[in-house]
Amino acid sequence: MTEQLAEDADDRQHGGIQVIARSSKIMRTLSAHGQPSGMSLAAIASAVDLPRSTVQRIINALVAENLVEPAGPSGFRMGPALGQMLYQSNADVVSVIKPYAEQLSTSLQETVCVVNLNLNKLRIIESFVGEQPLRVVPQIGIVPPLHVTAAGKALLARMDDATVLEWLAREEQPHTTTPQALLQELAQVRAQGFAQDMDDVVLGVSAIAVAINTYRGPYALMLLVPTARLQRDISCFQQAMFGLRDVLEKLLSNATP
Repeated sequence: MTEQLAEDADDRQHGGIQVIARSSKIMRTLSAHGQPSGMSLAAIASAVDLPRSTVQRIINALVAENLVEPAGPSGFRMGPALGQMLYQSNADVVSVIKPYAEQLSTSLQETVCVVNLNLNKLRIIESFVGEQPLRVVPQIGIVPPLHVTAAGKALLARMDDATVLEWLAREEQPHTTTPQALLQELAQVRAQGFAQDMDDVVLGVSAIAVAINTYRGPYALMLLVPTARLQRDISCFQQAMFGLRDVLEKLLSNATP
C-alpha cells in the first residue's frame, strides 16, 4: 500500500507524464508480442521492468478504454480501440487516394497497393488486383523487413539518415544489408524519386513504389508486377506513378484535417 501511494504521488507530481510513458511502453510490448493468447501480468511486468501492481493498475485503465483486452484465462492483448482510431485517422486520406489507385490499376492492368507504416511495420491498407492473366495478388500475413520492399524503402527514404539508423537498430528481423549500404540505396531512392525491389520478397515478383506526402504523414503507392513485365515496362510504370504522386500530393499535402 505504501508503494502504491508513493507511485500515485509521483504520478501526480509529474502531471501524468510518467503514466503515459508507462502505458505506451506496455502497449508497445503487447503489440510486439502479438500472440492471440496475449501476455500475463507477470510477463508484462518483467518485460517493461515495472512492479506487477503498477502494471495491473495501468492494464485496468487500458482495458476500460478498450485499448487492451483480456485474452485467455490470465492474458492480455491489444484491444480494438487503437485499430478503430487508426482507421478513422487514415480514412479521410485513404478515401482520397483509393479511387486514384484503383484507376491506376485499371489503366495499367497491374496490382496497386496503398501502404503506410504501423508501428514500424508495413501495412497494406487497400489493394487493387490487376486483370492480367498473370497477375500478382498480395499475400496477407507476409511482413518482410522494410528495407527489402519497394514501399518500405520509399517510406524509409522520407526519413533522415539518423532516424533510419535508429529504426535499423530496433528491427527484430535479420538484416539483409549493412547500414551503410542501406543509406546509399535510400540516397538513390531520394534522387530518382522511386524505390524498387527485384525478386527480393517473392521470386518472380517485383515492385516499384513512390511515397506520397500527406498531412497525416507519408503513404506509399506500390505496383506489384511479375518481374519480366516490370523489367520491360518500368519506364512507363515510373511515369504513371510520378504523375499520380504529384496529383495526390497537391490534394493532400496542404489540406487540413
